[in-house]
Amino acid sequence: MTDLAPTGRNERHDVLDALRGFALFGIFLANIRFFSGWEFLGPEQRNVLAGSAFDLIDFLHLAVIDGKFYTLFSFLFGLGFALQLARLEGRGAAATRIYLRRTSILLGIGLLHLFVFWVGDILAPYALLGFVLLAVRHWTDRTLLIVAGLALLVPIAGYALFWAFGVDQSLGLYNLAYAMMPPGAEDPMVDLRLSDWSERLQSSFALGVLRFGYLFDTWRWPKLFAIMLLGLWAGRRLVRGELLGNTRLLVGVLMIGGLSGLVAGPILAALDGIGFDRPHSLNGLYAVIAYTFAVIPLGLAYAAGFVLLWRRASGSLRLLAAPGRMALTNYLGQTLIGLTVFYGIGFDQAGQWPIQALIAFACAVYLTQAVLSNLWLKAFQYGPLEWLWRALTYGSAPKLRRAMAT
Repeated sequence: MTDLAPTGRNERHDVLDALRGFALFGIFLANIRFFSGWEFLGPEQRNVLAGSAFDLIDFLHLAVIDGKFYTLFSFLFGLGFALQLARLEGRGAAATRIYLRRTSILLGIGLLHLFVFWVGDILAPYALLGFVLLAVRHWTDRTLLIVAGLALLVPIAGYALFWAFGVDQSLGLYNLAYAMMPPGAEDPMVDLRLSDWSERLQSSFALGVLRFGYLFDTWRWPKLFAIMLLGLWAGRRLVRGELLGNTRLLVGVLMIGGLSGLVAGPILAALDGIGFDRPHSLNGLYAVIAYTFAVIPLGLAYAAGFVLLWRRASGSLRLLAAPGRMALTNYLGQTLIGLTVFYGIGFDQAGQWPIQALIAFACAVYLTQAVLSNLWLKAFQYGPLEWLWRALTYGSAPKLRRAMAT
């Protein structure tokens, strides 16, 4: 008889939960620049708010933060896919059916998040590529690595080809999104300050369209696919017991990825990143090349370094495991906090904080989430949204509260 019950907590790897929690922190550090409007301010406005220090902070952000933590999240998504299939198939469960249902629910949550709340949503793209992962789950390890390597090069070749033929990289979605926005909301700062709910919802829907244009414009799809394939490969090694204890592999990824990222990262930062809706140019091509060798290798180096550090400092890093186990709840919670504090429908603080205060705010929010997550999981087995996701996936409500010690 097929077992459709959810898997238990004892099958988790604490280090992976903590790594997910670490990635969640980095993603909020990156997103706070957009929630707050900092990303859309000019140099003069930034200088007024933050003084001359903003230039160095922005440079370091592009070099060591931007993109690296979505790399971690994407990698863990692919790795988790491998673990989930192994668990379900090992128990004789209808693995494909459960996975499709679980991923479809995630897609629904992601689309709601994207088109109603936050243009920077990552859940919907992950879910869409999650369906692709299911189709390639029988590829050999060698094939996964080869295709991942080729996918990482697609943005470079694609940028050059689109430039040569004069093709709009957003495939027209930017223009469509702008046409759907309320008057003046094409300006990001005007959009952030919208206080009328009907205009906010209209603009949010348009921004969802713009988001898909951005995913094409920045060649995010092949990047995400490549990282998830690497995660799937790593997940297989984890199942076989060939990952977390493989010091040679971890040190190799740390050294090679770290060197690549630390060399290419400053170049990418000097080129001001890959940008948004920029015309094709030679510097643009250089930025795409630098991004390929900076962001993903350094993100993977962070993962390897974290696992190696876990061996010596697991006691301290374990604080991150609880927010990692509640990643969906905390990720969406960060959106609600960002909207409430900075948007016009909330306290309307967009464009008013220096970057130093924004970084401190992001750290304080995440620390609060980490403490609350640890307290929550002492009493409950799952985060609120994780519990709902599991209940919808398996068609029955799992027990939420932990059994009291007697």
